[in-house]
Amino acid sequence: MNFFKMAALAVLVMTLGGLTYSTKAQAKSYMISGHEVHDYILNDFQYYKVKRATSLRFLYSNNTTKERTVPKGTIIIGHKYKGSSVEKPSISIYLSQLDYNFLNKERPKHLELLSISGTISSSRPQDYQRIARPTYLPALSLGDFKQVKFRTDLTSDIKIYSQLRITSNGFAEFSRFKNPGAINGSQRPQFRQKVQKSTNKGNTRQLYFAKEIPGLGMKKIKQTGKLKYRLTIVNQHQPFEYNGGSEDPNQLFYSRYTVGGKKFVTQIG
Repeated sequence: MNFFKMAALAVLVMTLGGLTYSTKAQAKSYMISGHEVHDYILNDFQYYKVKRATSLRFLYSNNTTKERTVPKGTIIIGHKYKGSSVEKPSISIYLSQLDYNFLNKERPKHLELLSISGTISSSRPQDYQRIARPTYLPALSLGDFKQVKFRTDLTSDIKIYSQLRITSNGFAEFSRFKNPGAINGSQRPQFRQKVQKSTNKGNTRQLYFAKEIPGLGMKKIKQTGKLKYRLTIVNQHQPFEYNGGSEDPNQLFYSRYTVGGKKFVTQIG
């Protein structure tokens, strides 16, 4: 009897929507678009809260640098490195997942923030405390939701009609694009509101705001206060693979969501 119990545990597989989790050899894998995808191919983010106001050095064009202070309590996405005998401990931060106003505050005129598309390192990792993923952020995602039409071959363009960014420090930034074939993802968002409260139950995530963001399908639930509007984000558990056509070597993975009742996707790997 014990043998059968052990055998059953060894092959235990839990299926949730379009994802399949396997415990084989303590490795996790997912079934996406009919293919087995190992977890190391998908996004694996870590979340940290700033324990005290700490400085970061931003790099701009023309090799201009400027020291900025990250306020206490700010939540960032990053990765800590323990260091070695020749390297000091450090933490790399995904700057682009902070809100637009913070990133562009005190930016020198006519200079571009070069490090926005990648990571920036801090030599004081002790100032950042590891925390669980905030409830307003979806799993495996940086919080970028897009209404998009994917290209079917290399001669066509990906068309992005609107974009919702849920930043790591708790802002919702929303933009709609007149030219969906040529957008600037780092442009100033058309609408921006602070997430006042968030809940997550099952497939459904609820975000609450003091003011409405037009075009997102928010529902007014109160007449006064900071929780007047609610935005519902539902994970459809329908992940899929996209490579832009047979000649495109890039393999990307997305997950389908509804945001305010409208169809969006977010990249998960």
